Amino acid sequence: MMRRAANALDRTVDLLVIGGGVYGAWIAYDAALRGLSVILVERTDWAAGTSSASSKLIHGGLRYLEYGHLGLVRKALVERRRLLRLAPHRVRALRFLLPVHRDARAGRIALELGLSLYDLLAGELGGPHAHRSYGREALLARCPFIERSGLVSGFSYSDASEDDARYCLELVDGAIGAGAAAVNACEALALTSDSGGRVFGARVRDAITGSEHEIRAGITVAAAGPWTQALVTRDPRDFPVRLTKGVHLVMPPLPMPEAMLLTTRSDRRVFFLIPWYGATLLGTTDTDVAPGTSETTVSAADVDYLLRAVEERCPGLGWRRRHVRGSFAGVRTLRAEGSKSPSSVTREWSLESPRPGLLVPVGGKLTSARVEAAATVARVQLALGRTQTGCPTAERPFPWAPPGDFDTWEDTTVRAGVVLGMDEEVARACARRHGTTTSEVHALVRERPEL
Repeated sequence: MMRRAANALDRTVDLLVIGGGVYGAWIAYDAALRGLSVILVERTDWAAGTSSASSKLIHGGLRYLEYGHLGLVRKALVERRRLLRLAPHRVRALRFLLPVHRDARAGRIALELGLSLYDLLAGELGGPHAHRSYGREALLARCPFIERSGLVSGFSYSDASEDDARYCLELVDGAIGAGAAAVNACEALALTSDSGGRVFGARVRDAITGSEHEIRAGITVAAAGPWTQALVTRDPRDFPVRLTKGVHLVMPPLPMPEAMLLTTRSDRRVFFLIPWYGATLLGTTDTDVAPGTSETTVSAADVDYLLRAVEERCPGLGWRRRHVRGSFAGVRTLRAEGSKSPSSVTREWSLESPRPGLLVPVGGKLTSARVEAAATVARVQLALGRTQTGCPTAERPFPWAPPGDFDTWEDTTVRAGVVLGMDEEVARACARRHGTTTSEVHALVRERPEL
């Protein structure tokens, strides 16, 4: 849970950040590194909402090319390359297979062009990580469980995966190390403002002690995802957003190391099969959620939709309801864009200021959260009249990133875990989840061998 600095709630600071998801964590970390005094509060636990319910990917978003969102894709691909370098323990390269069926939303030529553009935007055109094409039989040799009827050919391309909750927790720990106060189980009850309407902080409740406090801040950032609208205004029309729900099912492991990108036959939406800690994530859905709610229930209709999609495209897997090992759902907070279908609503990020002294990030993706947090902190510095400083996170390794060559560090750390009696697979997962703090886990195992 990592609850820290609860005694810091009656303070005046430069920046109050409300929301302990990935955006709040990045903003607090960046701002603390720039020397601002920061308090980060989260009503439940770090990454407890949308930031632990993602597809666990660091990716450019191949499907966004279809909607012409080149800037969004380019920004995400630049960040993907950066994060692979700065967080090798957290962000791992992942190859995707993409079958082409006659009834797919895009044909072979369109996909070839799209993947070439994807490689170009990533700076990988013609390189070792560029896409490659497969003939029908070659693709079936890689994944014999896919639908054979109408199968024409296929492709593979590169993106990356990550552990979203651990990613977020690491950033919160980094913010604390840089001097920020971070308190979870602390709900923002209401924004506080002066007679002119300028926000100067928030009234919060410590859920553990029940005590209420007033945090005063030069600037307040509300990064509370689907809970932001209710915090910012009583009338949703004053701050319109669109909330959509994404559901994933946890399924048995695939008989191959690659992930898959597929399209449903019913509505031709994209869905993924993603290897995940010895299992497979199947998702995601994209359905509207009523304004003013944060509904994260996985319905029977959600389960049926995803199982039907995978049965149509991968009948050889034979997955049924009895194979579902778990499920989770998250709510995306997007721009309000009228009558567009949920999947076509832009994921472009924007920074709104509905009231003086208040900043609200809307939209965005986990992949690009770092650079968008940097833009937010630059705006905070400007609002506070502080000297603009360079972004400290652009070249800074993650807080738990091992120094030097990652593969060498990982092999050494895994061997140390095996010596302590850990299974090799468990020792490797531990190293990737905990990074340099794995030494603390090993120390605990030495003290308590029964673990």
